[in-house]
Formats: sequence, structure tokens, C-alpha cells
Amino acid sequence: MAASRPVQQPFPPLLTKKQTAEFYATTTRTIDRWLLHGVLPTDAKVVIGGSVRFRTAVLLAHIDGSTSEPNGGEA
Repeated sequence: MAASRPVQQPFPPLLTKKQTAEFYATTTRTIDRWLLHGVLPTDAKVVIGGSVRFRTAVLLAHIDGSTSEPNGGEA
């Protein structure tokens, strides 16, 4: 029986701010602004030893949630 390989994830579990900006096709300054104004979920950002990273799973869930209901879910 062949050994099973781990499934390759399309994105790493944590992204740098630059990678997050590339993920959203924007700039790192816009990522800062989005965090400040609550556009991005605050639990997406994590600081590890002084380095800022963003949780890919939270960003993907945010995208799925924000695109499923046009106009922010208002009728």
C-alpha cells in the first residue's frame, strides 16, 4: 500500500502583510486601512514574536461571507 501524502494547500496557513495584499490584489497600505476601519476581521491578524501574519482561513471565510450577500445582507 502506498504511503499517503498530505494534501497540498493552495495557500499557506499564515500570510505576511505583503502576501495578504497580493492575495487581495491591493497594497499593504490598504491592508492597514482595512484593519483600521474594520473591513478585515480583526481575528485575521496575529502577531508572532513581533512579526505580523494573517490567518488565511479567516481571510477566505471573510471573502466567502462578504461575497455571498450583496449590499451587506440588506434587502
